[in-house]
Amino acid sequence: MNAPATSAPARRISLALVLAASLALSLFLALRLPLLDPDEGRNAEVAREMAVSGDLVIPHLAGMPYLDKPPGFFWAAALSIRGFGPTPLAARLPSILAALALLALLGRAARRAGGERFGWIAPALLAAAPLFAALAAYVIFDMMLALCVTIVWLGLAREVEEAGGDEGASSSGPARLRRRLLMFAAIAAGILIKGPVMLGWALGGSLGAALLTRSRASLAWLVWWPGWILALGIPGAWFAAATARFPEYPHYAFLEESLERLTSNSFHRQQPWWFVPAVLVGGTLPWSLLTRWSRARLEASAPAVNVAAGAGVGFMLFAAVFFTLSHSKLVTYLLPALPPLAWCAAATWAGPATSGARRLALVISLSLAPAAVIVAAWAGWLRDSPLLAGGAPLARAVIAAGSPALCYQRCYSPGTDFLLGRASPLVSTRGEEITSNYVVRYRDALMARGEWRLLDRVPRDFAGILVRSARDTSGTSRLERVWAAEGQRFVAYRAGASMRPAAQP
Repeated sequence: MNAPATSAPARRISLALVLAASLALSLFLALRLPLLDPDEGRNAEVAREMAVSGDLVIPHLAGMPYLDKPPGFFWAAALSIRGFGPTPLAARLPSILAALALLALLGRAARRAGGERFGWIAPALLAAAPLFAALAAYVIFDMMLALCVTIVWLGLAREVEEAGGDEGASSSGPARLRRRLLMFAAIAAGILIKGPVMLGWALGGSLGAALLTRSRASLAWLVWWPGWILALGIPGAWFAAATARFPEYPHYAFLEESLERLTSNSFHRQQPWWFVPAVLVGGTLPWSLLTRWSRARLEASAPAVNVAAGAGVGFMLFAAVFFTLSHSKLVTYLLPALPPLAWCAAATWAGPATSGARRLALVISLSLAPAAVIVAAWAGWLRDSPLLAGGAPLARAVIAAGSPALCYQRCYSPGTDFLLGRASPLVSTRGEEITSNYVVRYRDALMARGEWRLLDRVPRDFAGILVRSARDTSGTSRLERVWAAEGQRFVAYRAGASMRPAAQP
């Protein structure tokens, strides 16, 4: 498949239209939907507290150290929140920009490898995948991680291509140096965003690519020792700073958060054996079913397309093996496998024009899932769902009451604190409500160090809104309920004589 003689502006327009459509969908979702539970409210509030405190080493939630994740994603979100305030769009902006960068990177590599048509179909299929479209407007780590993994995969594909082709003579020049620096920088960024799993993607994906491409170039880049100084040095500096303040952190990070997550079901995220294929097929509907998957079609594509596809399948092979064996599985973990999957699918669609039925199938593949997401969001099915609405209804109630002080008792809504732009006290004995395994497991150490910020009882002089779980009615008979809604997780009570009546939101 040779690149057609299409003008440079025309080639740029095709990819620009894909990027514009993806950006429009992400902005629509970011502006239309509230922060969803459980992840978005928590991650947004961690970033807001970082933006307020200026502590870039240790993330905090409810004033407590939140060491369940490294700070990379929170750095980006905190910067956005400092610029635009505590709004859902500001919290979602890092994921939106990472998704655009990933699509642009994929489109540029696809155009170079397979021509103008392949250059827009590959990113268009990825943008149309419902899992990608949803996470492109979601306050979570995985879109930025997927960008880092894609940089490594496409860089590795170029290493293999150059080792086996006419460009091999120039593979030791400045171009290879820049590429490897970018690849190892992506590893460093991925570790700071999601932790050691980035090393798994880089090493496991490279091994899978070596098995499928039968090229030692898939592994040769890994022995470039200056890259590892970059890849491990920057995260290592942060890790050393965090350990200096919290000496138990290495034990938690490596043995409890990583090893225990992989080998036990203590995180309650076990899934059946068919979980990985179900996510890959369901997360890329409808094109996962409409694509004519064929090894012969793939091998008939341009050599550069075929090489990158082989390397990409190696990364998907790693994902299938690793996340099948792991005892901790979430749908979002498989997002980095979608770009190479879209690349392989695009190779079967980007050939010479075929029948009208196939063109119609491509249109359906690119439009059905985004249209369904837009309809669901516009109709309010997601926005108005009590299970997904997060802290927005409670925040509206507090604002309607004049924004008085708030105190949580045996429950916690970080999304509410984020939207109110302030941290509220939490009454809790163990801290399970803030969903931090680190806080729960190291309660005694945090108390001894003076880092424990949770209260054991509601202050006697508290005058404001007391928030409890809708299922917790003990001792509330003498409190006036000022806000509750059917299906919501929280109930708000007036506490203190100085409270004025709170309006219903």
